Amino acid sequence: MRKLKDHGYTFMESIFQLLLLTVFVHFLLLFFSWKGAIEEQYSDYTTREWELFSAELQQMLTEVSEIHLPFSSSMKFKNERGIITIEKSGTVIRKRVGGEGHVPLLTNVRSASFTFDGVELTVAVTFVDHSVKRRGFVVGLYPM
Repeated sequence: MRKLKDHGYTFMESIFQLLLLTVFVHFLLLFFSWKGAIEEQYSDYTTREWELFSAELQQMLTEVSEIHLPFSSSMKFKNERGIITIEKSGTVIRKRVGGEGHVPLLTNVRSASFTFDGVELTVAVTFVDHSVKRRGFVVGLYPM
């Protein structure tokens, strides 16, 4: 007579799989609660884009030898990379280095204004959805 081998799940295997499922579900809930908090902080795309623009502009303004505002919607400054122009073109604020290139920094812009008081550069932007963002940037003027 042949012996039948039992190939089914044991009680311990099913308890172990249930434990793994429970741990996985907890990690999934933790992820979605974290994701919800992040989405609540940056609820719209405009805010995220504005924060990235602000960080990049502040980084560019750390070591500047000259700064000029030829128009209220554009600015030029000189640093170790050369003459950099930040200007509004259509619905985009763009960066140009040495008069060449076109790097979009901020999109969906209705109007932009740059003012400089000798120490601080203030940028005010009105977006196409009529929301307004304004921020001051410290300019590090270093003669080169």
